[in-house]
Amino acid sequence: MTKHHAFKAFFAFGFVVLLVGFSSLLYVSYQDYINPKHVYGRWVEIGAPSYQSDTLELNEKGVYRNNRLVATQFDFDGKRIEIHTGSGTTVYRIAGTFDSPQLQRLHPNSPTQRLIKAGYEDTVDMEGGGSAKKRRAALSDHFGNK
Repeated sequence: MTKHHAFKAFFAFGFVVLLVGFSSLLYVSYQDYINPKHVYGRWVEIGAPSYQSDTLELNEKGVYRNNRLVATQFDFDGKRIEIHTGSGTTVYRIAGTFDSPQLQRLHPNSPTQRLIKAGYEDTVDMEGGGSAKKRRAALSDHFGNK
């Protein structure tokens, strides 16, 4: 074998090693991206009165809605969560930011529902409807003062 052939073989071997390394890095990164541990936890509804807000808990045992088991598993693809129950499929989309992780219900889309991860409630207005509250307060002040 000449030096030229040895150099080509070494170059080809190095290229294959780099290709396998890069592919395995992509695979491991993707597996981490779709790992459901990123959505595990308790999620609290935004914009509903505290006495009527829904909670959703996702963990390795299943899905709990308002502290009741509704499904023993769920599908997570890194962006969407699908929960299959006896009453149909519910789909949530990851929304918000790292500082304010939220879920937005896509299906069924009515009524609209947003949830925030427990512990981040102080990053949003949990009661919602800020402008409606201000209008009611202004009307109350207007008619209350006369």
